Amino acid sequence: MQLVFLAPFFQWCDKTLLGQWVRGGRWEFPLIETLHILALTMLYGCVVVLSLRLMGVLMRGWTLPSLTREVTPWLNWSLGTILVTGTLLYLSEATKAFGNDAFWLKIYLITAALIFHFTVFRKVTHAPIERPGAGKLVGALSLFLWLGIGCAGRAIGFV
Repeated sequence: MQLVFLAPFFQWCDKTLLGQWVRGGRWEFPLIETLHILALTMLYGCVVVLSLRLMGVLMRGWTLPSLTREVTPWLNWSLGTILVTGTLLYLSEATKAFGNDAFWLKIYLITAALIFHFTVFRKVTHAPIERPGAGKLVGALSLFLWLGIGCAGRAIGFV
C-alpha cells in the first residue's frame, strides 16, 4: 500500500548525493549490503536467543536479566548498523522502492518491531521477576516481527 503523498520525498531521496554515491559506484552498494546482512545476522542471533529464552526453550540456566545484559550491546550495535546501512541502500533506490509492496511491508514491520522492542520487549527482558505466559507471547511476537522483516526485505528484489 503506497502513501502517494510521500512520492516527492522518495524522489528527493533518490537524488541525494548519498543515494547517487551508493548507486553510482562499483563497490559501494555491494559493500553496504554485505555490512547490512552481517549486522542482520547478528541481530537475528540476539533476538532468537532472547526470544527463545523468554519462551523457556533455551538457556534456562541463565537468568533473563543477566542474559539480556550480555546480549544487549550486540543487539544495539547490530540494530544501529542495520538502520544506517538500510538507509543508505534505500537512498540508492528510493523511487524504485516506492512502488514495491514488499518494501512497504518491511517498513510497517520495522516500525512495529522497533516500537515493540523498545517498549514491551525491553520491559519484559529487564523485569526482575519472570512471567512465563507473558514471556512466551512476547518471545513469539518478537520472532514473528523480526523474521517478517527479513522475509519482506528479501522479497523486495522479487516484487
